[in-house]
Amino acid sequence: MTLKRLFPALILVGLLLAVAGGLRLVESQGLIDADTARRGVQVAIGLVLAAFANRMPKQVGRWRGVLADARERRALRVGGWSLTLAGLAHAGLWAFAPLAVADVVAMAVVATATLVTLGFALWSMALCRATDPGSAPS
Repeated sequence: MTLKRLFPALILVGLLLAVAGGLRLVESQGLIDADTARRGVQVAIGLVLAAFANRMPKQVGRWRGVLADARERRALRVGGWSLTLAGLAHAGLWAFAPLAVADVVAMAVVATATLVTLGFALWSMALCRATDPGSAPS
């Protein structure tokens, strides 16, 4: 069961390493310059982030033996959406934007998506504790 969950992640990591190694090899042969190789690796990183984030909301049932709370599922959907869009934006910025812009803006996009994900999860947890009848002080 653990291998079944781990296998797609290992495939994505293997693909990322293959792309990085392949671009490094092509760069060493003089077929592309260092900036193009860097762009290619960053695009691949963005696409892997998008792939992992896209799987995030689908993992709820695997984390627990029972269905998760609706707020927890909502938090995972928000996180999945924000990080998937951030990964796609990261890949797009590195593919088409000037290097100086891509370097700063792609990092800001991923950081913002991470903060949105964490903020929504914390807000959702606080809301769960506030509405939980067992958490009221006696």
